[in-house]
Amino acid sequence: MKSVLLVSTLAAVLGLSACSQQDSAVEAQRDVDQARQQAAEDVAEARQDAAQTSAEAQQKLDAAREAARADVAEADAKANEKINAATDEAMSTADEANQDVAEVRADTIHAQAKADYDLAVAKADADLKIALEKCESMASGQVVVCKDQANATHEIAKANAKRALDDAQAVARDTKR
Repeated sequence: MKSVLLVSTLAAVLGLSACSQQDSAVEAQRDVDQARQQAAEDVAEARQDAAQTSAEAQQKLDAAREAARADVAEADAKANEKINAATDEAMSTADEANQDVAEVRADTIHAQAKADYDLAVAKADADLKIALEKCESMASGQVVVCKDQANATHEIAKANAKRALDDAQAVARDTKR
């Protein structure tokens, strides 16, 4: 029985639909036009949303690039600071080392000059003793002149040694600078 009822209902619906087909064609066209208009509005809205999303993405990209540039600039500045500090430290260390070398060189020059002076004075003293001994073997009239000559030679040798010592000490002072 249910099948009969179902078949009757279907027949009635089909009968009514055949009567309203003409109304349905106008309505269908109106529905299509509304659908087209709605689709155009949806597409326009989707384009607007896509453009806004694209603009936001571009802004984020630009901000990220700017942040990256700032990070690179900061890292570059820090690296330059470290390079400059290391360079300054290296130059300071080199200056200290050069100063140490200059002091040792000056001390060496001074020590060598003092040794040369002591040697020159010792040689002058030895030469004086030898000259005085030779003077003693001379005739009595020549002894005084010989001793004066020996003493003068001795004083000149000591003065030359002192001048050489003073010159070397000046060089040593200049070397420290």
